[in-house]
Amino acid sequence: MQVCQVRNIKIGEGRPKICLPIVASTDVEAMEQLEMFESLKYDLIEIRIDFYQDIRDIKKVLSLLRDIRVSTVKPLLLTCRSQKEGGQVQLGNEEYKELLREILLARCVDMIDIEVMSSDYIISLLTGIAHRNHVKVIMSNHDFEQTPDNDVLIERLMKMEKMGADIAKIAVMPQNKEDVMRLLDLTMKMHEKLTIPIVTMSMGQLGVISRISGELTGSALTFATGAQSSAPGQIHVRDMNIILEALHHD
Repeated sequence: MQVCQVRNIKIGEGRPKICLPIVASTDVEAMEQLEMFESLKYDLIEIRIDFYQDIRDIKKVLSLLRDIRVSTVKPLLLTCRSQKEGGQVQLGNEEYKELLREILLARCVDMIDIEVMSSDYIISLLTGIAHRNHVKVIMSNHDFEQTPDNDVLIERLMKMEKMGADIAKIAVMPQNKEDVMRLLDLTMKMHEKLTIPIVTMSMGQLGVISRISGELTGSALTFATGAQSSAPGQIHVRDMNIILEALHHD
């Protein structure tokens, strides 16, 4: 499996890297949350731009991203999550494509999330633009209703790799303990099969173990809270660090 290096962070090597989300509707809120991160130990930042009230004003979006960029040396992941996958806004295909395209061309983030359920044309276009501008691509799929059958999850992960993802991400909702254990087992198998790092999580309280067991299963990245959570089941970063250090092995 290849390691994905973003700035000085190697995703897919050692213990899972910790990502903190900025979940803010205004510039002021975003910078306040970033300031709250200063005393915390973590590896990278996710900017959930779907929470931003001026998301349809590209000039304001780019201004905010540039302000964040000059305020931290941490790698920045830009995510515009659709409502159907748990986000706050549903952009049309053209809006989604143009927003991500302009952000990529501005080179103010290090990584970008592209939903694999988008059209193949959009995925291919944005992935190409990202790589030409030295931005890594996380391809993702989120199911807030269930944990799909293994064949479905495998198909989606394989498609992410085929479409040029640097990291493949799956997040699902468990209905029972068996769903959680099935995802953990699948993660171990796909970690060995794929050539790119994999990130998986079983959401909600039932799936918390999936957020801390990545070094065992092969899930390379975990999302924690520093100010406000962006998905159910996230653990505060202080607790996450204690748990990951306790589970770490050389």
